[in-house]
Amino acid sequence: MRLFIATPVQLPIYGAIKNSLSKYVEGKWVEGWNLHLTHKFIGDDKPEKYKNKLNIKKAKFKIKGIDTFGERVLYLNADIDDEINRQINEKFGLENDKPFKPHVTLCRIKNIKDKKFWEELKKWENIEFEVPLEVYLYKSTLTKKGPVYEKIYKYE
Repeated sequence: MRLFIATPVQLPIYGAIKNSLSKYVEGKWVEGWNLHLTHKFIGDDKPEKYKNKLNIKKAKFKIKGIDTFGERVLYLNADIDDEINRQINEKFGLENDKPFKPHVTLCRIKNIKDKKFWEELKKWENIEFEVPLEVYLYKSTLTKKGPVYEKIYKYE
C-alpha cells in the first residue's frame, strides 16, 4: 500500500489562486480536497507499522507566500519546523532522503504559456494564513484521473 504522513490543508482562496494563475500555466492542479503538507512520503509498505503515537501538540502553523520549484511545481510555503519529521524518522526507523522543505503543492507545471505568470505570481507572494496541525497516515491510490488520498490513522 502506498503511504505518506501529512497534514490536510483547507485553503478557502484556492479557487482564486487557481483562476488567477491557470490562464498562464498548463499543468495538473491538485484537487482542493487533496491539498496537504507532506511530512514524510513512505511509499509501499504495511500501514500497521506506522500506527503508533507521535507527540503532536495542539497547534497551528502558517502558510507564508507562494513559490515554485524551478518551472515544475507551484507551491505554498509552510512555516513549520521539522520536529514532526524528526519524530517520524526516529519512531519508524526512516531516514531523511533529502532536506525537509515544508510546502503545499498546488500544481505540477507542464508548461508556462505566458511570462505574465511570474507577474501574476507576485500578487500572491504575501499570502499568509494559519492551518490547524493535524497529522494523519494516508493511503494513496493512483488512478487514471489522479491520486486518491484516504486518511487511515490520526496521530495524537
